[in-house]
Amino acid sequence: MATTGDKQETRSRMLRERPPPPTRAEVDAIYHNARLSLPAPLRLPMASALSFFAGFTLGTAQGGKMSGLQFRAEHAHKLPTSTTGWFLYHKSKNYHMAYGGIREGFRMGFKVSFWTTAMFAIEQMFDSYRGTADFFNTSLE
Repeated sequence: MATTGDKQETRSRMLRERPPPPTRAEVDAIYHNARLSLPAPLRLPMASALSFFAGFTLGTAQGGKMSGLQFRAEHAHKLPTSTTGWFLYHKSKNYHMAYGGIREGFRMGFKVSFWTTAMFAIEQMFDSYRGTADFFNTSLE
């Protein structure tokens, strides 16, 4: 059974054997040689997040519009006749538009994010396999 002293000794030995952090020149070389001047561990999540945001924005706009049109088509046979009825009609339509827009926004965001991440990951795989980052690796996809 390991004692507390053994655990502390192992931990201190691991801290002593840790490799030194990279120098400023090494970090600059990593950023300079990477695509978009960003190394892959930064580039992939950023591309995924930005593509999700773009897909969510476009999906929300499209989904809201389509939900509003669908609501109008489904309720065209029973249009309200009073002022209160029109108020409740538009209130309900706006709720359906918001819900449909957000639902379609998440759906479109995940689709666009998935395919963007797949493209960037395959590109990085070819870069690592061939040992170089050039246009040929991008066009292989």
